[in-house]
Amino acid sequence: MKKLNKRQIIILAIAALCILYAAYELLIAGPAAKKTKTESKPVASQSFVSALSTDLMKYTIAGADAFIKERAEMSWSKNPFWDRLAYREYVGKEAGSGAAANIIYSGYVDAGPKKMAIINGWEYEAGEFLEIEGYTLKSVSPTRVLIINRNTGGEFYVPIQE
Repeated sequence: MKKLNKRQIIILAIAALCILYAAYELLIAGPAAKKTKTESKPVASQSFVSALSTDLMKYTIAGADAFIKERAEMSWSKNPFWDRLAYREYVGKEAGSGAAANIIYSGYVDAGPKKMAIINGWEYEAGEFLEIEGYTLKSVSPTRVLIINRNTGGEFYVPIQE
């Protein structure tokens, strides 16, 4: 018979240990675990529930939690989920009547040499005619736009509304 080298002996020893552990699990530990599961009584859940409920009742709402709860139940003055038309109506009421009430400057885009304003949902560059008849966009800045009324020659600024 050929003599085994050290590596082969280690591999055979590990294989023998695995076989012994598998036999232990199948023949001894497996049936013993099944017996304890069927023979054991369920945990007293009623005592656990009562202990948990008494622990929860010990802790009352802290000051910060009470403030958050109070604020959550209040009604909102302005709805952050307005659709575009409702928002335009709201801004029109805030600004009053006239041409400025119909123009909503809601965004600024700076793409290198191009500076664009988003007015009433449309993108415009300086010098373009607006969707509203008789108005032209003269200049664009991040905080406001200058609009010219071509009919009267009047100019007015419209601030950005975020």
